[in-house]
Amino acid sequence: MSLGSNIKNKRKILKLSQEYVAEHLGVSRQAVSKWETNQSEPSTNNLLKLAELFDSDMKELVSPEQYVEEQQDVETQMDGSKKDIKMQMASVFGRIIMLVSFLGYMGAPSNQSDMGSMPLWFSQMWYGVLFLIGAVLTFVGARDYFNRKSGSKKIIWLDMLFVFSYFLYGILPFERNINALVTGVFGTVILIIKNITFFIPIWKKPRSSDKYNFDYPS
Repeated sequence: MSLGSNIKNKRKILKLSQEYVAEHLGVSRQAVSKWETNQSEPSTNNLLKLAELFDSDMKELVSPEQYVEEQQDVETQMDGSKKDIKMQMASVFGRIIMLVSFLGYMGAPSNQSDMGSMPLWFSQMWYGVLFLIGAVLTFVGARDYFNRKSGSKKIIWLDMLFVFSYFLYGILPFERNINALVTGVFGTVILIIKNITFFIPIWKKPRSSDKYNFDYPS
Protein backbone atom coordinates (compact mmCIF):
# COMPACT_ATOMS: atom_id res chain seq x y z
CA MET A 1 0.00 0.00 0.00
CA SER A 2 1.33 3.43 -0.98
CA LEU A 3 2.05 6.33 1.37
CA GLY A 4 -0.84 8.29 -0.11
CA SER A 5 -3.27 5.43 0.46
CA ASN A 6 -2.06 5.07 4.04
CA ILE A 7 -2.65 8.77 4.72
CA LYS A 8 -6.10 8.63 3.11
CA ASN A 9 -7.15 5.51 5.04
CA LYS A 10 -5.96 6.94 8.36
CA ARG A 11 -7.82 10.19 7.70
CA LYS A 12 -11.05 8.40 6.82
CA ILE A 13 -10.83 6.05 9.81
CA LEU A 14 -10.59 9.09 12.06
CA LYS A 15 -13.35 10.83 10.04
CA LEU A 16 -11.24 13.90 9.34
CA SER A 17 -11.71 16.12 6.32
CA GLN A 18 -8.88 17.15 4.02
CA GLU A 19 -9.55 20.74 5.07
CA TYR A 20 -9.07 19.86 8.74
CA VAL A 21 -5.81 18.03 8.03
CA ALA A 22 -4.55 20.90 5.88
CA GLU A 23 -5.39 23.48 8.53
CA HIS A 24 -3.71 21.41 11.25
CA LEU A 25 -0.53 21.05 9.20
CA GLY A 26 -0.53 24.59 7.84
CA VAL A 27 -0.75 23.53 4.17
CA SER A 28 -3.38 23.81 1.47
CA ARG A 29 -6.16 21.29 0.93
CA GLN A 30 -4.76 20.69 -2.55
CA ALA A 31 -1.45 19.61 -0.99
CA VAL A 32 -3.22 17.01 1.14
CA SER A 33 -5.14 15.82 -1.91
CA LYS A 34 -1.90 15.42 -3.88
CA TRP A 35 -0.38 13.40 -1.01
CA GLU A 36 -3.34 11.04 -0.99
CA THR A 37 -3.25 10.55 -4.76
CA ASN A 38 0.54 10.08 -4.76
CA GLN A 39 1.11 13.14 -6.92
CA SER A 40 3.57 14.40 -4.30
CA GLU A 41 4.96 13.33 -0.94
CA PRO A 42 4.86 15.19 2.37
CA SER A 43 8.11 16.40 3.86
CA THR A 44 9.56 14.71 6.92
CA ASN A 45 8.25 17.54 9.08
CA ASN A 46 4.74 17.13 7.66
CA LEU A 47 4.97 13.36 8.13
CA LEU A 48 5.72 13.93 11.79
CA LYS A 49 2.71 16.25 12.04
CA LEU A 50 0.50 13.70 10.29
CA ALA A 51 1.64 10.95 12.64
CA GLU A 52 0.86 13.19 15.61
CA LEU A 53 -2.55 14.10 14.20
CA PHE A 54 -3.40 10.46 13.46
CA ASP A 55 -1.98 9.35 16.83
CA SER A 56 0.23 6.80 15.10
CA ASP A 57 3.87 6.07 14.40
CA MET A 58 5.47 7.66 11.33
CA LYS A 59 6.77 4.23 10.36
CA GLU A 60 3.18 3.05 10.21
CA LEU A 61 2.46 5.64 7.51
CA VAL A 62 5.64 5.13 5.49
CA SER A 63 5.89 1.33 5.65
CA PRO A 64 2.92 -0.32 7.41
CA GLU A 65 4.02 -3.86 6.51
CA GLN A 66 7.43 -3.38 8.07
CA TYR A 67 5.81 -1.60 11.01
CA VAL A 68 3.57 -4.61 11.66
CA GLU A 69 6.58 -6.93 11.47
CA GLU A 70 8.46 -4.69 13.87
CA GLN A 71 5.57 -4.67 16.34
CA GLN A 72 5.35 -8.45 16.18
CA ASP A 73 9.09 -8.68 16.76
CA VAL A 74 8.82 -6.33 19.75
CA GLU A 75 6.03 -8.47 21.21
CA THR A 76 8.17 -11.57 20.69
CA GLN A 77 11.08 -9.88 22.46
CA MET A 78 8.79 -8.88 25.34
CA ASP A 79 7.55 -12.46 25.69
CA GLY A 80 11.15 -13.65 25.60
CA SER A 81 12.14 -11.09 28.23
CA LYS A 82 9.37 -12.31 30.53
CA LYS A 83 10.64 -15.86 30.17
CA ASP A 84 14.20 -14.63 30.74
CA ILE A 85 13.16 -13.04 34.03
CA LYS A 86 11.44 -16.25 35.13
CA MET A 87 14.50 -18.31 34.26
CA GLN A 88 16.78 -15.88 36.05
CA MET A 89 14.62 -15.96 39.17
CA ALA A 90 14.51 -19.76 39.01
CA SER A 91 18.29 -19.91 38.74
CA VAL A 92 18.89 -17.49 41.61
CA PHE A 93 16.27 -18.73 44.03
CA GLY A 94 17.06 -22.34 43.19
CA ARG A 95 20.62 -21.89 44.41
CA ILE A 96 19.49 -19.91 47.45
CA ILE A 97 17.04 -22.63 48.43
CA MET A 98 19.75 -25.25 47.99
CA LEU A 99 22.14 -23.34 50.23
CA VAL A 100 19.57 -22.60 52.94
CA SER A 101 18.20 -26.14 52.96
CA PHE A 102 21.74 -27.57 53.16
CA LEU A 103 22.54 -25.42 56.19
CA GLY A 104 19.20 -26.37 57.73
CA TYR A 105 19.84 -30.05 57.13
CA MET A 106 23.30 -29.86 58.72
CA GLY A 107 21.98 -27.90 61.68
CA ALA A 108 18.92 -30.08 62.28
CA PRO A 109 20.58 -32.37 64.85
CA SER A 110 21.75 -29.44 66.96
CA ASN A 111 18.25 -27.95 66.92
CA GLN A 112 16.58 -31.18 67.95
CA SER A 113 16.11 -29.97 71.53
CA ASP A 114 14.04 -27.01 70.29
CA MET A 115 11.75 -29.20 68.22
CA GLY A 116 10.15 -31.08 71.09
CA SER A 117 8.84 -34.51 70.18
CA MET A 118 9.27 -34.01 66.43
CA PRO A 119 11.51 -36.79 65.08
CA LEU A 120 14.85 -35.87 63.55
CA TRP A 121 14.08 -37.66 60.29
CA PHE A 122 11.10 -35.36 59.73
CA SER A 123 13.17 -32.17 59.76
CA GLN A 124 15.91 -33.76 57.69
CA MET A 125 13.34 -34.94 55.14
CA TRP A 126 11.88 -31.42 55.06
CA TYR A 127 15.24 -29.86 54.28
CA GLY A 128 15.97 -32.64 51.81
CA VAL A 129 12.77 -31.86 49.87
CA LEU A 130 13.65 -28.15 49.86
CA PHE A 131 17.10 -29.00 48.53
CA LEU A 132 15.54 -31.08 45.75
CA ILE A 133 13.20 -28.22 44.80
CA GLY A 134 16.16 -25.85 44.67
CA ALA A 135 18.11 -28.31 42.53
CA VAL A 136 15.23 -28.58 40.03
CA LEU A 137 14.88 -24.78 39.79
CA THR A 138 18.64 -24.45 39.33
CA PHE A 139 18.65 -27.08 36.59
CA VAL A 140 15.78 -25.42 34.70
CA GLY A 141 17.41 -21.98 34.83
CA ALA A 142 20.87 -23.30 33.92
CA ARG A 143 19.53 -25.34 31.01
CA ASP A 144 17.77 -22.29 29.57
CA TYR A 145 20.94 -20.22 30.04
CA PHE A 146 23.09 -22.65 28.06
CA ASN A 147 20.61 -23.86 25.43
CA ARG A 148 18.50 -20.80 24.58
CA LYS A 149 20.91 -18.02 25.48
CA SER A 150 24.16 -19.80 24.64
CA GLY A 151 25.64 -18.49 27.84
CA SER A 152 29.32 -18.37 28.69
CA LYS A 153 30.71 -21.66 30.00
CA LYS A 154 32.88 -19.67 32.43
CA ILE A 155 29.90 -19.66 34.77
CA ILE A 156 30.68 -23.32 35.53
CA TRP A 157 33.72 -22.22 37.54
CA LEU A 158 31.56 -19.95 39.69
CA ASP A 159 29.10 -22.79 40.15
CA MET A 160 31.98 -24.95 41.38
CA LEU A 161 32.88 -22.24 43.89
CA PHE A 162 29.22 -22.14 44.94
CA VAL A 163 29.26 -25.90 45.53
CA PHE A 164 32.50 -25.45 47.47
CA SER A 165 30.59 -23.27 49.93
CA TYR A 166 28.84 -26.46 51.09
CA PHE A 167 32.18 -27.95 52.07
CA LEU A 168 33.11 -24.81 53.98
CA TYR A 169 30.57 -25.76 56.59
CA GLY A 170 32.53 -28.90 57.48
CA ILE A 171 36.02 -27.48 56.89
CA LEU A 172 35.82 -24.36 59.05
CA PRO A 173 37.04 -24.92 62.61
CA PHE A 174 34.44 -22.68 64.26
CA GLU A 175 31.18 -23.49 65.98
CA ARG A 176 28.10 -24.37 63.95
CA ASN A 177 26.55 -20.89 63.93
CA ILE A 178 29.70 -19.20 62.65
CA ASN A 179 30.28 -21.94 60.09
CA ALA A 180 26.71 -21.46 58.84
CA LEU A 181 27.16 -17.67 58.67
CA VAL A 182 30.43 -17.87 56.72
CA THR A 183 29.00 -20.51 54.36
CA GLY A 184 25.87 -18.44 53.74
CA VAL A 185 27.83 -15.24 53.08
CA PHE A 186 30.28 -17.01 50.76
CA GLY A 187 27.48 -18.60 48.74
CA THR A 188 25.55 -15.32 48.53
CA VAL A 189 28.60 -13.41 47.27
CA ILE A 190 29.10 -16.03 44.54
CA LEU A 191 25.44 -15.64 43.48
CA ILE A 192 25.78 -11.85 43.30
CA ILE A 193 28.93 -12.10 41.18
CA LYS A 194 27.22 -14.57 38.84
CA ASN A 195 24.24 -12.30 38.30
CA ILE A 196 26.28 -9.17 37.68
CA THR A 197 28.78 -10.92 35.41
CA PHE A 198 26.57 -13.27 33.40
CA PHE A 199 22.80 -13.20 33.80
CA ILE A 200 22.08 -9.48 33.72
CA PRO A 201 24.14 -8.68 30.57
CA ILE A 202 22.96 -11.80 28.72
CA TRP A 203 19.29 -11.29 29.48
CA LYS A 204 19.29 -7.52 29.02
CA LYS A 205 16.48 -6.54 26.67
CA PRO A 206 17.77 -5.08 23.39
CA ARG A 207 16.33 -1.82 22.20
CA SER A 208 14.12 -2.36 19.17
CA SER A 209 14.88 1.19 17.97
CA ASP A 210 18.44 0.08 17.21
CA LYS A 211 17.25 -2.67 14.90
CA TYR A 212 15.27 -0.73 12.34
CA ASN A 213 16.37 2.21 10.23
CA PHE A 214 13.92 4.05 8.00
CA ASP A 215 14.72 6.59 5.30
CA TYR A 216 11.94 9.13 5.18
CA PRO A 217 11.29 11.39 2.23
CA SER A 218 12.45 14.99 2.72
